[in-house]
Amino acid sequence: MSSKALATPFIRHVTTRGYAQAAPAAVARDARIQSAVLTNNTFVAALDNGSPVARVTIAFKAGSRYEPQTELGIAHALRSAAGLSTKNASAYMIKRKLAQVGASVSASGDREFIYYTLEATQDNLPVAIDYLNNIVSNQEFRPWELADNVPRLKFDLAAIPPQVRAVDLLHKAAYRRGLGNSLFIAPKRIGTISSESLQHFASTSVTQGRCAVVIVGGNQDRAAMVAQNLQIATGGDGQSAASPYFGGELRKEMGGDLAHVAIAVQGAPAGSPQSLALAVAAKALGNGPVIKWGSDNTPLAKAIGNVGPFAAAGFNVSYSDNGLFGVVLSVAKDEANAAVKAAAKLLKSGNLSADAIKAGKNQLKVQVLSEAEDGSDLAESIAAQGLTTRTAKSPADIANAIDQLSSSDISQAVSNAVKTKVSMGAAGNLAFVPYTDEL
Repeated sequence: MSSKALATPFIRHVTTRGYAQAAPAAVARDARIQSAVLTNNTFVAALDNGSPVARVTIAFKAGSRYEPQTELGIAHALRSAAGLSTKNASAYMIKRKLAQVGASVSASGDREFIYYTLEATQDNLPVAIDYLNNIVSNQEFRPWELADNVPRLKFDLAAIPPQVRAVDLLHKAAYRRGLGNSLFIAPKRIGTISSESLQHFASTSVTQGRCAVVIVGGNQDRAAMVAQNLQIATGGDGQSAASPYFGGELRKEMGGDLAHVAIAVQGAPAGSPQSLALAVAAKALGNGPVIKWGSDNTPLAKAIGNVGPFAAAGFNVSYSDNGLFGVVLSVAKDEANAAVKAAAKLLKSGNLSADAIKAGKNQLKVQVLSEAEDGSDLAESIAAQGLTTRTAKSPADIANAIDQLSSSDISQAVSNAVKTKVSMGAAGNLAFVPYTDEL
């Protein structure tokens, strides 16, 4: 019997610092994305959808993959420090001014990028952008403020869902370094990262060549103006060393009644046709019940069978140079052996029916088009595309590309992926979780 435990996205777990609340936006679906690369190598894009609320995202190549091996966790500390005092404004002033104009700023991140996202009404946007600039530019990490921020980092770690821990371990097992660096600071590292180290990481990562500025609810000229007014250092495009796929296994015994397991093979890099095909295949494998309290009739649920309550979903994550395609599973500890072996067998077989592929395409299109309903998610998605490929596609364009994929394209992409070595990350009660050589 399946459950709804995996109904919400968990692959990209973000840490957010919010200051106020902004109203939701209406979306004009016929709007087109305008994009360009400025002379300082900053990518800018805009989607003027007529929304009364504008979303501005400033993103940098400053995710965990860029962390020095001697400073692991520093990217988590950087995004957690968003909104602290800078050279031009105190933390109190930033919060007070944003509250006065009803604006909201959040900082989030993944393995490649950190995103600073502003939401504000159109009439208050110029003032709000000034304070977004203050948050991003001239950051000044004062030791006493970093010390006051320690409880927040501890809360971030305490709030990590066990499925996210499993996926985090999976990346470490698969890539070791680079993309294998954790999204989260290790508990023993909290309070040990100095302001000088954080300042150095920010000065080398928060630069013009590693930056993207995106506005949803504004024009390209305004996006270019925001980019040109940023008081950040010049720098290259931040090309990192490639993260080769090794494959492996990491387990974290945490006790409890459940086992949380992520199994994957090597996927495809972002922007490639194979990546989109594997995204469809992940949906085709299964994504839980589509009706509240309903049964799960996906291939993954059928393969696992009636082993007691469980939650299982296929997933695909793509980065600039690599990716992962696999399954994540939460199951009672006593049923873990049979459930994990069944899920791994389905993954390694690569067999998906035409009906499953058709359902997967429809579900992925719904997810992509639903992204346009949330301006913040859309702005961050466009920024990530810009930093990865220097171009940006609208959700409608991506949906059209999904339609153009044939069943043979998807089957071929899955067939190539499952030929690679299996990796696994597991957290929880692992007494009966099999090892990769037993799958």
